[in-house]
Amino acid sequence: MLNITMKKTALILILLFNINPVFASSTQEVCIKYEKEIGWSKGYSVEATIISGSDLNTAVGSFSRFKPFSTYAVVFWDQGQASIFELPPLSMGSAPIFETQVKDQEGRTWKIKEGHTFCQ
Repeated sequence: MLNITMKKTALILILLFNINPVFASSTQEVCIKYEKEIGWSKGYSVEATIISGSDLNTAVGSFSRFKPFSTYAVVFWDQGQASIFELPPLSMGSAPIFETQVKDQEGRTWKIKEGHTFCQ
């Protein structure tokens, strides 16, 4: 009897410490490039996390940093380094099909499009 109670207690503790908030997001292959002083960088074929502004606010512990009804693409470059792009309203929850100018969280201009095809 004591062994069953200890197993239940251990299971409850494991569940309590391993519960992570669940955010509605998806991953998508995208091609991005940034604006240079003259022209554009080469294209980078990367994977982006597509997430709503409200879920992004929750993930970063903010109520107003990102527009709650907007959709964002988050690209993780390295540990602790990410670029966050607000997608145009007509994207309807995914990366745009055609190359589209967007801004990152620092105000830099980028171009983003869905997929890795013809990413130059």
